[in-house]
Amino acid sequence: MKAKLLLWMLVIFVTVGCSSEKEVIRHEESNSTSAENRKDISQKPPSLKVNVNGEEFFAATNGYSWSYFDEKEKSMAGIEAEVVPVSDLIGNRIGPAVNSDTSIELKFEEEPISYEVYVLGSPPHNRGTDVDVGKQTGRTIYEVKATWEQGTGYYIFPLTIE
Repeated sequence: MKAKLLLWMLVIFVTVGCSSEKEVIRHEESNSTSAENRKDISQKPPSLKVNVNGEEFFAATNGYSWSYFDEKEKSMAGIEAEVVPVSDLIGNRIGPAVNSDTSIELKFEEEPISYEVYVLGSPPHNRGTDVDVGKQTGRTIYEVKATWEQGTGYYIFPLTIE
């Protein structure tokens, strides 16, 4: 009997703990002008398109920390969305074929204050603001960390480097 009870408790904790978004911050109502200016802010970071030689595709959003004005509550709120394993997010999706001569451009729906691009699994010193095909070959997964006043978003996308 105790084993069944423990098993059910474990199932409940895992189910509750694995949600992809958790609202973590709620501030009291504010009459400040900053809250009024944020009423039009989305509850998620802007989308990111990757342009490869004129062809565009969306990068997958993978976790974010974001503040927004909750119209219903008339207050600022925040969301922390958990990072999902790459295999669950993009599966075996193969990105466009690229090489060192390929034009690769990142197009944010709204320009961030700053961003970094790096190859997943590479040392941190390989970060920059350009998609570097460098010494990689085959299917390569890139991650972009972008920061806005409202928070930070992470994006991933694959490229096939020839």
